[in-house]
Amino acid sequence: MRPVIIFAVACLQALLANAAFVAAQPLPVAEPESLGLSAQPLGNISKVFDTHIRERKLPGAVFMIARDGRLAYSEAIGFRDPVQHKPMTQDAAFRIYSMSKPLVSVAAMMLVEDGVLQLTDPVSKFLPSLKNLRVSVANMDAELAKTTYKLVPAQREMTVHDLLRHSAGLVYGEISNNVPVKESYAKGRLVRATRNFDIRDLTPLTPMQQIAAISREPLAHKPRTVWEYSLASDLLSRIVEAASGQRLGEFLERRLFAPLRMVESDFWVEREDLGRVAEPLPTET
Repeated sequence: MRPVIIFAVACLQALLANAAFVAAQPLPVAEPESLGLSAQPLGNISKVFDTHIRERKLPGAVFMIARDGRLAYSEAIGFRDPVQHKPMTQDAAFRIYSMSKPLVSVAAMMLVEDGVLQLTDPVSKFLPSLKNLRVSVANMDAELAKTTYKLVPAQREMTVHDLLRHSAGLVYGEISNNVPVKESYAKGRLVRATRNFDIRDLTPLTPMQQIAAISREPLAHKPRTVWEYSLASDLLSRIVEAASGQRLGEFLERRLFAPLRMVESDFWVEREDLGRVAEPLPTET
């Protein structure tokens, strides 16, 4: 069976923003049947998502389905800006939020292929301040009937592999149940200590300040013992920068975006393109 490339972007009510994506170059259009596809089932995709839009599960979506380099189905539905009722357009720019994590992971694996990086490399090889970390270990105090915490040596160092699979002992302070870690992340300006992931009112940390803050805070788990969604990809991006000698955005542009013609993928949107950014549903209070 020939592969079918399905591209669908939905403007979800996501939480963290650091990049925008739009389709770069339109493909030549062909009738679905000429590509071995059926027009009616393809149309059902929009019908399903149109129901989600009416139920306010998402504001809008863009669909593109291609086979053999030709576009069989393309549609924009719903709203690009649900507050101002501006319709979705096929050239809308979408915040991809945590999908920047796969991009950073691909960058790291490119450096592995280059022989610059190894999965077994300790993080401290590139970021020396992260060599001797401590772990905040939880214990149930039977007499007090509550959880207490103590700091212990990490015993083993986190590696590049640990960062890739979120087993480095790092967490997101907003959702961690480890009280000392949550408080330390807040004091270190790594989080606002709330669950909405909105850090816009925090003074941004420089890369060196971020590394210094992480090196001061305890880990929530001993490396290689627990999987937890975390700041691991943030730290991995610093490894990419240290190993390549380039800023992350520059590396991604040269090695990933340009070769794949992802011409509008970046960490910011130019002023003249702000009107194309797809906005989420308003937050309900």
